[in-house]
Amino acid sequence: MDIGDLPEASKTQSPKSYLYTSIARNHLGDVAALIISCLISYGRLTATDISHRTKIPVKKVKSALVSLIQMNCIFYWRESGSKQVFYSFNETGILVFLHSGDIISHVTTHYGEDSAEIVQNILVNGHIRIEDYVNNIDDEEKKLDIQTLFFRLFTDRWIVRLQPFNFNPVDDIWNQLYQETLKNTPRTSTTSEVKRVAEAKEKTKTKFINLIESGQSPKDLYLTQDGIKRLNPALVVTFNLSRFQKHLRTTALVSLAKSRVGLLSARIYESALKLVEASSPDLTHPFLQISGLINDPEEARFFVNSIENKLVDEKKTVFNVRDLGRLLPHDLDLRNSILTYNFVKHNLTPKKRSASNGDDERPTKKIKTEDSDDIAESLESNGTVQIESNGNGNSISLIQHHLKLLSSGSGAQLLIEITPGSYTVPYASLLKYLKQYNFETLVKTTLGPNSFRILRCLKSLKIGDEKTISNSVLLKEKTVRNEIYKLLKANMLEVQEVPRSADRAASKTFYLFRHKEFYSYEFLCNSLIFSMAEILSNIQAFREDHKILLEKCEREDVKGHEEELLLESELKTLKSLQTRQVSNTVRFNRIKSLYEIYQ
Repeated sequence: MDIGDLPEASKTQSPKSYLYTSIARNHLGDVAALIISCLISYGRLTATDISHRTKIPVKKVKSALVSLIQMNCIFYWRESGSKQVFYSFNETGILVFLHSGDIISHVTTHYGEDSAEIVQNILVNGHIRIEDYVNNIDDEEKKLDIQTLFFRLFTDRWIVRLQPFNFNPVDDIWNQLYQETLKNTPRTSTTSEVKRVAEAKEKTKTKFINLIESGQSPKDLYLTQDGIKRLNPALVVTFNLSRFQKHLRTTALVSLAKSRVGLLSARIYESALKLVEASSPDLTHPFLQISGLINDPEEARFFVNSIENKLVDEKKTVFNVRDLGRLLPHDLDLRNSILTYNFVKHNLTPKKRSASNGDDERPTKKIKTEDSDDIAESLESNGTVQIESNGNGNSISLIQHHLKLLSSGSGAQLLIEITPGSYTVPYASLLKYLKQYNFETLVKTTLGPNSFRILRCLKSLKIGDEKTISNSVLLKEKTVRNEIYKLLKANMLEVQEVPRSADRAASKTFYLFRHKEFYSYEFLCNSLIFSMAEILSNIQAFREDHKILLEKCEREDVKGHEEELLLESELKTLKSLQTRQVSNTVRFNRIKSLYEIYQ
């Protein structure tokens, strides 16, 4: 494979190969992109094999592999007793590049410029040693501040300790531990081979978890000096992509709450999610990445739910109303945001005119919340409930009302009340509902309301023919046929041929249709990935077409004097390039926000 053929070759491999190769080419260069494309195509290879397939000299390949391993773009593995080193693709580094702009923007907003600079240096270098970074600073006071920022980022899980096994593939680590355990598990006449293998798997799981959690004890991570707890300066840290994926999940869930419940309740929901975000379950787990370990979808679902339930039992993802009240933004005013039964009753019954001059005192009564707090409730003339609150109107009772609203509803529950006043977030069920909701919205906006009705009908029926669907959605068969064709063309439905005769004559055959979420989501995700790759390729192609002009603009004597030194046609081309890049970047970010839900 030649470097010149790289874009077209990666385009025909798979959507992910196309996107990952395009990102690698933009950030790391053509040689790195070619190596990554080769590893995606052929799997694990040695440096010699990579050189043979890419036509790149071995010395240059090894030099590039060192940089790619450092950037977490490639795993390496050496079998015990062998000198051969095998390399395989690691998508973590490429995904970090994909989200790098959003990562730095988010850290800058919530942690400040200095923290963003730390994270940016980690992203650029792949990983850094804390003492190496701190020693570059001369000012002692500044050094203490930087150490404090490292401690805060580490505590909030934005950076994590990097250990040698992080450079190895999960499958190879598992296989090595499993083979050692199986070898040490003796065969007996009273124990079947199935039971022996199951026992070895359980022991290997324990060893694997212990390996992942090794080096995470406080004595390995922290030092206490003059009564101040700091990170061990000898630690090598890297960026935690899983932590940023939790932030993306929070953003998606807040958008869902905004569309289903309302803006104010969504603001409260956002604060609740941020309260437990760092302790929330990861989007992926190493056991789910090991091929052949968990194959059954039901078993995988049970495993994910068990992790979530464990966090709830340990109170890591549980919060109460008072904790949430302290976290709410000061500019959020919840007064008059809840309409109670008194308001509805007032509008449904005629007003009684009073014989007095209308200056009677308003009735006041006490209500008791689930936190056993007595709160004075004053009934205004319009029937709304005025609840005593603090300066910005965020009373415990009003927050409780909004949490009740979020934990109820006919659709998926955004919160679950486990004990009075204590709530948790059902992440597993919410992510499933989030995908369904966005998929149905996409169908409704792109294919029309009739296609949306047919899709919902088939979800309910599981399987059906044209006539059954037509009777269920109350549309003509011709309309149903046209809409089904659009859904089939978009790979959102599957078709099954049912012959009525042994000769399978077309005149005696009818067709059944069904919708399977997994394949529909997979096709949608691949389409989004391909679209993102196409946008990056278009930007790169347009820049290469005007390479000479861009190099001219980068010259020191031209910078800042473009209007004086460039021709009018060159200025128009430069402006067109900038407009086109901004437009494509906006499109890319919109598609990426949808892709993040289905990845």
